[in-house]
Amino acid sequence: MATLRNPRVKQAVAASAATLFCGFARISTNCEEGAPQSFPAKIWQQFRPSAPSSPPTNDLKAPTAVAAPGQPEVAQQPFLNSKVGAEQWSLRSVARCIAADFKQPRQTNARVRFDCGEDAFFVSRPTNGIVTVGIADGVGGWAEQGIDPALFAWELMNRCQDVAEESAAASPAPSSSSSSSSSSSATLCQEHATGGDPKRVLTLGFERLQRSPTGAPQGSSTACVATLDCTSGSLRVANLGDSGALLFKGSTGNCVMESVAQQHRFNCPFQMMAAPFGMSGGDHPSKADVYMAQAEEGDILVLATDGMFDNVSTEQTTSAISEMLTAEPSAIAERLVRMAESKSHGREDTPFSTSARRHGYRHFGGKPDDITVVVARVERKKNAE
Repeated sequence: MATLRNPRVKQAVAASAATLFCGFARISTNCEEGAPQSFPAKIWQQFRPSAPSSPPTNDLKAPTAVAAPGQPEVAQQPFLNSKVGAEQWSLRSVARCIAADFKQPRQTNARVRFDCGEDAFFVSRPTNGIVTVGIADGVGGWAEQGIDPALFAWELMNRCQDVAEESAAASPAPSSSSSSSSSSSATLCQEHATGGDPKRVLTLGFERLQRSPTGAPQGSSTACVATLDCTSGSLRVANLGDSGALLFKGSTGNCVMESVAQQHRFNCPFQMMAAPFGMSGGDHPSKADVYMAQAEEGDILVLATDGMFDNVSTEQTTSAISEMLTAEPSAIAERLVRMAESKSHGREDTPFSTSARRHGYRHFGGKPDDITVVVARVERKKNAE
């Protein structure tokens, strides 16, 4: 099986004219400014919005979200679940998210479909041989400018989902129908045919956001998009910023693919941006790192925002996955979200605190943040030969 680990950690310096928003816990600074400071490990007010699902079994806030008005719930779950695919392979995916405790409950609507704080995600509907999932993390520093970071993240994911689903419709199986078509149809197919390339899905989604007829929502976001070719089993991941992906073997639980965070400097990730007042800045989706692997039956793909990666190490995630290889994706996602939420309020060292001290910041324990996790299991169709 061909698997790739990207050993590079990009530490590019932001262009002098660029504007990027970074953050340390709840404190946000411009990437080109700021010196190491000391911040208390826990200074956040507590808000615990009511959950529409059954109460949690412990004192952690239940990872829940509310479906937008008029949208049907899927299998009576408060989160989107999807089992899609074609030919030999399918991908059963479940998303779980929880907003940071210090944030007020968010009203959901057609644009912001779930209360994930400033995170967002999508799971594409059944396609013609390609299934796509993605997550995004709106950069919180915009809140200090009176801009809601969630609007950009959700618009990006909504547009990426549109591209992923229309790409399948634009590349159907060969037919004997007439080859003549209008130029507009040809343009549509040319734009939508992503070929299962997650970087192209991300790029086209971002371009659609930029030319939105109602105006692009201001803000910036990291993003991670993954595609599975349901015919060949080829799995590809495009990651921009400090969200990311992990792939675990279904047979052993070993982590065989791990994305690497892209940072301009500590806690200042690569980010796509729509800046106000004609400001320039941000990183184009073409800068996303791409990872490839040959998926096998039972493999488990995890996409997550930095709310998980800052608080749970790869080793801890691997240990949890190894104990749940046959569990439902929903149970795995639930455990990962709860683990990250618990550690975010703990005093034990976390990947974030270790990295902070290495960069000259005095920080101990976890980092409260929004946490979004998509867990997807690769399955082989029963009628596949």
